[in-house]
Amino acid sequence: MRNNKSIAGKIVRIILCILFCMFAAIPIYEALIVSLTPYSHLLEAQLVPHYFELSNFTSAFGLIAGNVLNSFFYACCATVLTTLISIPAAYVLSRYRFKLRQGMLFILLLTQMMAGIVILPTLYRMFQSLGILNSRGALVLVLTGINLALVVTILHGYFSTLPAELEEAAALDGCSYIQLLVRVIFPISGPGIAVGAIFVFINSYNEFVVPLFLLSDANKYPLTLVVYSLLSDTTIRWHIMAAASLIGIIPPVVIFTFFQKYIIQGVTSGAVKG
Repeated sequence: MRNNKSIAGKIVRIILCILFCMFAAIPIYEALIVSLTPYSHLLEAQLVPHYFELSNFTSAFGLIAGNVLNSFFYACCATVLTTLISIPAAYVLSRYRFKLRQGMLFILLLTQMMAGIVILPTLYRMFQSLGILNSRGALVLVLTGINLALVVTILHGYFSTLPAELEEAAALDGCSYIQLLVRVIFPISGPGIAVGAIFVFINSYNEFVVPLFLLSDANKYPLTLVVYSLLSDTTIRWHIMAAASLIGIIPPVVIFTFFQKYIIQGVTSGAVKG
């Protein structure tokens, strides 16, 4: 009986995994079909590709190449800045006990429940008065602020699982606070930092509303705004939009694949444990 239950459980898990993979892959497959279809044949029903219009990809690449680089630049800058700020902040919250500690942790969680668009009108007026509206730096700053609480929360949970004996031994050896972070905490926290960094990168790379508010120069647009610009009152170039979307997902997929080992280590060792 136990063997039968075990086999049935495995079959159910396999079926659920297959359904999940299909659920995730079908939109990408449909986008691939549309991206290979000429504009005049877009209304034809296709379960498998009937056309291979590769010129759609060349047209899309020529349209979005600079904007993909913009998105990659914004995401990388926000990731580096957020990580550098989050590591010492999360370490202090996880290791030191002070009066406002619980209140700060509660505020961090509270900010995750607030939609970022709520503060954008205020940020718009503030940046306008400071003369930094429509600048790359302002966008990176906002992306960093939006993701900061999430990464601090993730790293706080990870640092709490690290043995305090390592830090005590480093302190006995004369390590300062900065040396402790750089020589001890940072090397053994790679998986947790990777989890936080990949979340920031993907969130920043896919961000749409923030650059829509803050940028007006088309040369500074990220990929999301360029794809959105393909929508018009009279024509929607679905084939170009699908091709642009498929090209645009390549950088996050490559980044995720490269850091996959560290992400899995971080998740299984408590990086997302609150």
